[in-house]
Amino acid sequence: MTAPATVPDVHPLFSRGGAVGTWVSAADPTIAEVLAGSGVDFLAIDGEHGVVDVGSLGAVLAAVRPYGIPTLFRVAENEQARIQHALDSGAGGVIVPRVRSAADAARAAAASLYPPDGTRGIAPRRASAYGRDPGYLGRANATVSCVVQIETREALDDLAAILRAPGVDALLVGPNDLAASLGHTGEIDDAEVLAAIDRVRAAATAAGVPIGIHVRTGTEARSRLSEGFAFTTVSTDVGFLAAATDAMVREARRA
Repeated sequence: MTAPATVPDVHPLFSRGGAVGTWVSAADPTIAEVLAGSGVDFLAIDGEHGVVDVGSLGAVLAAVRPYGIPTLFRVAENEQARIQHALDSGAGGVIVPRVRSAADAARAAAASLYPPDGTRGIAPRRASAYGRDPGYLGRANATVSCVVQIETREALDDLAAILRAPGVDALLVGPNDLAASLGHTGEIDDAEVLAAIDRVRAAATAAGVPIGIHVRTGTEARSRLSEGFAFTTVSTDVGFLAAATDAMVREARRA
């Protein structure tokens, strides 16, 4: 029998810092495969705003597995079934949106972990090579990652407690929703928004919790990483496609 491939661990990316990833929002596995071959450190697959759901996630993960890069799946809601479906499908971890409190964070983390540390149900799905990897259950709690998003005013208010929530491996700042929550919709460079982001970074760093942020460009990613963010998600698959196509049209029509 061929030895089963293990699910890549995301934790080393968090601990070493400097990680650059991007978002997969399209359900076509070819798109994810192309991105996986680009040299990115990880892929964040979007089940909240993207069209990747539990039914299509398996094909996306299978397409990127030969590249051996870690994957995180953003669930649509902070719900037990959604989180364990993503992990059972073989994602290396989950990104949980709209976490507003320490209680929200603890619930997300518990759903990511097997008993006695959490409440994740046990099923022989892709993550354990359909039961052919007997070691998966024993190592999953140490290798699966739960990343909670900080993107609301309520999360800022409860930030200290969120950072102490058991089982939370990292934070991810969502600048767009955070700006909207602070009354600056579409203005992610507003001074109040930037100050809030800096506050979250400083608090997470002081607590020893890795923190990431979504950015628009590679230049912005380099800047944020130099500030102390451990990882960045840069743009999206459709963002890259739109930018490249627009640039091609401008070049072709330039007088």
